[in-house]
Amino acid sequence: MKSIAFFNNKGGVGKTTLLCNLAASLAKVHNKKVLVIDADPQCNASAYLLPEEQLQSILMDEEHYSVDAFYEPIRRGVGYPKSIPTIVKSERFSVDLIVGDPKLSIREDLLATDWAATRNGDPRGFQTTYAFKELVSRFNNYDFVLIDIGPSLGALNRSVLLATDFFVMPLSVDIFSMMAVENIIKSLTSWKRALEDAIERHYKEEEYYFEIDNKKVQWDLNFAGYVMQQYRAKKKEGVRQAVGAFERIIEKQKLELNELSNFFNISPELTDLGEVPTLSSVVPLSQQAHAPIFDLGAKDGVVGAHYTRVSEAAEFFHKISGKLIERLSND
Repeated sequence: MKSIAFFNNKGGVGKTTLLCNLAASLAKVHNKKVLVIDADPQCNASAYLLPEEQLQSILMDEEHYSVDAFYEPIRRGVGYPKSIPTIVKSERFSVDLIVGDPKLSIREDLLATDWAATRNGDPRGFQTTYAFKELVSRFNNYDFVLIDIGPSLGALNRSVLLATDFFVMPLSVDIFSMMAVENIIKSLTSWKRALEDAIERHYKEEEYYFEIDNKKVQWDLNFAGYVMQQYRAKKKEGVRQAVGAFERIIEKQKLELNELSNFFNISPELTDLGEVPTLSSVVPLSQQAHAPIFDLGAKDGVVGAHYTRVSEAAEFFHKISGKLIERLSND
């Protein structure tokens, strides 16, 4: 099983659209068993993958066991729960889903407080910080666990990123997306240094390593790569080239991405997973139908030029999912 968080410090880069459509491509085209965990308190992935009536029924069901509920016994100091959050099926996307919970944002305080305890080598701190890793470790029956998280560098997202094998970064060509990469590098550097110091301190004080799934915790996160939203371009001798200010942003962005790749000791050439075209005309249809863009048809409101966009989406998403599988198999 490979766990992958989809993350960028900047919002509005198509993160949830990318995650859900890649999840469907992995399942439908590559026959992979996929679980999506919605760890974004805004719950956009849940709203995309499930019809409104089904999602509302789940959230109102008193028997529903959420990601937030998984943290409750940890908060009370009684350890990890035996139960796992409720798993439901997204029929159109052909993936399983753990529905998001807006209350998960409240756990930010718990995770922030216990991160300080983690840095002091406190076992309680490690237990809280690695709760999400404990959760993910219980899904080895899947090929891929894809995790949607919000655009922040807070305690919740730190806990998720420490729990995963890889992260994918959706990007757009703009100054804010470029600055977000710089912020991420700084945060990852700080987190890694603090974690390694904390593990050493914990071992000296407790004389054992904290373990999840019988494996000692350590810095395991890797960079799977980035997916770029297509930018405005011109063609010169049949080659697509950026125009105006985009050229300067792209050059600076490449330097930041190279630095991110270097942080993970990865060749920058391996991290370019591809581009996604502008699909604004069919994304709302996809959201309304709760279906992958590449599976939309007449019954979903597709007419005329929409079919071209649907065909383009199939080409791009399937190519990216293929490159992602290749990238992870070589790591």
